[in-house]
Amino acid sequence: MAGIVRLIEKKREGAELTRAEIERAVRGYNHGSVPDYQMAALLMAVCWRGLSRSETVHLTRALVESGERWELPPELHPALDKHSTGGVGDKATLMLAPMVAAAGGRMLKMSGRGLAHTGGTIDKLESIPGFRAALTRDEALAQLRRVGCVVMSQSEGLVSAEKKLYALRDATGTVPQRGLIVSSILSKKIAAGATHIVIDVKHGGGAFFATEQEARAFAAELIAVAAEFGPQVAAPLSAMDEPLGRAVGNALEVQEVWELLRARDTDSEVTALCARLGGKLLALAGLAQSEDAGAERLREVVRSGAAEAKFGEFIAAQGGDLGAFAEEMERLGERTQRVVVKAQADGTVSRVDALAVGKLCHRLGAGRTRKEDEVNPWVGVVLWVKRGDAVRRGDALAEAYAPAEWDEAQLEWAASEMLGAVAL
Repeated sequence: MAGIVRLIEKKREGAELTRAEIERAVRGYNHGSVPDYQMAALLMAVCWRGLSRSETVHLTRALVESGERWELPPELHPALDKHSTGGVGDKATLMLAPMVAAAGGRMLKMSGRGLAHTGGTIDKLESIPGFRAALTRDEALAQLRRVGCVVMSQSEGLVSAEKKLYALRDATGTVPQRGLIVSSILSKKIAAGATHIVIDVKHGGGAFFATEQEARAFAAELIAVAAEFGPQVAAPLSAMDEPLGRAVGNALEVQEVWELLRARDTDSEVTALCARLGGKLLALAGLAQSEDAGAERLREVVRSGAAEAKFGEFIAAQGGDLGAFAEEMERLGERTQRVVVKAQADGTVSRVDALAVGKLCHRLGAGRTRKEDEVNPWVGVVLWVKRGDAVRRGDALAEAYAPAEWDEAQLEWAASEMLGAVAL
């Protein structure tokens, strides 16, 4: 215990930690000899002083070595994976995984739960009745062979220390630090056996990186650290000043993706982002001649209905019942209170504040304040306008689905927050 205090003090003073020191801290926390409060102090010192590239490499390696490591058999190569640094309404994984599988790729994606004001893919998928995110290695590989895509929660055996750190960072305000994010992302991907990875690096008001410059620096760091371990990584940037798509909230985002796939919509911003990310991934893995060719192949599987069919197959393979999900969404009015806000004047939408919408959804219950909190899968916000849209006085701008138990004052607060998030 005293040794960890010295590490906290050393990092607090801005000194660089050695590989042995980082490994000792990670191992101690993973095994329980370092308590939450000391690791939280070390994380805060890291947020204050930062991590060098060497420290980030050491931390990544320590996290990988904290659990088992999956070596995927050659017949499952290239093993594709995707990650986002976090955004509001970012439901890209829900759509991209079946798109890639329908296009002939194989994607095994380990996803997380809600982190700060951003949603978690596993929370979203678990709003589907019966969906099972906790799979064994054998189950995941069997599904990868049969279906072509798997989206699962982080295996208990893989990078076990990272899983504990992920929850602690969310609960202690230590999420947005570059080295911690790099090591968190890469350790999971490396341990899960990914050979080719696309990382969607978000920037803007609703992202962890406020500026494009910060996001570009993070992408460069990510690629440099990954080069120490083997997987090929592409890290394109995307803006997150306004929410992605229309829906923000767990079940609402699943519903939006399902509707887009059923409509075979290749023009939506969600589909466009997935085609861009997936095109890079297919080209990186040698499954398409170019990024443009890969993106077009992905748009084609949406147009043909193959992506919709693969989405249903993937959900069913993990126990999910989309028919029951549709019935649950029809009962949304019984589970929530709907609050609609309307334009107060004629004008053009100049801003839809992603951070404000994300924080509102968090307060509604779609996110976590403490690591042990449960999320409400039904609450959230649906946006009826985007930046640049012309509106008339009285037009609906957005609607919130608030908890059924909220009182009138809380509903009025939600309406005020929504109006504040959409500027004319």
